[in-house]
Amino acid sequence: MSLVDIVVVTGAGRGIGKAIALELGSKNIPVLCISKSNNAEITAEDICARGGKAESLKVDLIDYKNTESVIKDWASKTSYKRFGVVLAAAILGPKGPLTDCDLSLWDDSHKANILGNLAVLKSCLPTMLKNKFGRIITFAGGGAAYANPAFPAYSATKTATVRITENIYEDLQGKGDFLIVCLGPGAVETDMLMEFRSGGGQVKTTTNINEPVSFVSEFMNAKMCSFSGRFVHIRNEWREHINSDKILENDIWKLRRIE
Repeated sequence: MSLVDIVVVTGAGRGIGKAIALELGSKNIPVLCISKSNNAEITAEDICARGGKAESLKVDLIDYKNTESVIKDWASKTSYKRFGVVLAAAILGPKGPLTDCDLSLWDDSHKANILGNLAVLKSCLPTMLKNKFGRIITFAGGGAAYANPAFPAYSATKTATVRITENIYEDLQGKGDFLIVCLGPGAVETDMLMEFRSGGGQVKTTTNINEPVSFVSEFMNAKMCSFSGRFVHIRNEWREHINSDKILENDIWKLRRIE
C-alpha cells in the first residue's frame, strides 16, 4: 500500500515530469498532472487508459499568483490527505553571456522555475501540515553544482532551488512526517536537453530517464531518508540512505559540497 494518497507533479506534460507521472500512475498512485499546455490532460488520460487514476490542471507557472489560486482551490476540494509533490517543471530561459541577455527573460525564468513551483507547493502545504505528512521533491539541474554560462538564468534558479529546499526542510522540522530532497537528475535525453545543446550547452554524460523516475518512485514511499533536506545527484549512492536513519557524517549533498 502506498504511503501517499496522491502525487502532484508539475511539468507533467513532457520529459521527466511526464515519465514520473506515468510511472506513479502505473503503481496505482493517483496523480495530479500540471503543465502549461494541454499535454497535462493527455498525460492524465494516458494514465487512466492504463488503469490508473489521474487529474490534470493547465496553468502557466510564470503567472505564479494565478497558479497559487488554482492549486489552492483544487487542494481545498480534494478528498486526498497524504500528498506527495514533485516540482519538475522548468524553462531554460535566455542564453548567455549576461551582456547579451534580456533581463525580462531572466524574470520569466525565476517566475516559472522558482515562484511558480513554490506556488504549487505553498498551495498544498496547508493540507500537508494539517495531516502532518508530505513527500516533496524539487529538481536541481545543470548549474546547481557548477557554472553553466550557456543558460545563466536557468543555472541561477536551480542553485536557488537547492537552498530553498534546505530552508523548507528546516521549516517542516517537528511538524510531522515530512521528507524533502532536491534531486539532480543528470542529463536526460529530453526536448529540453536538445534545446540545451542547440544553445551551446555542454553535456559530458547522459542519464537514462528511468534512473530519476525510479528515485522519485522510491522516495514517495520512503518511511525515512537520511538525506532529507539535501541536494542529491542521481549518481550518488542514495539507495543505501532510503528507509535509513544512517547519519551523514559530513556536509556531502549540500549546496557547498566539493566534488
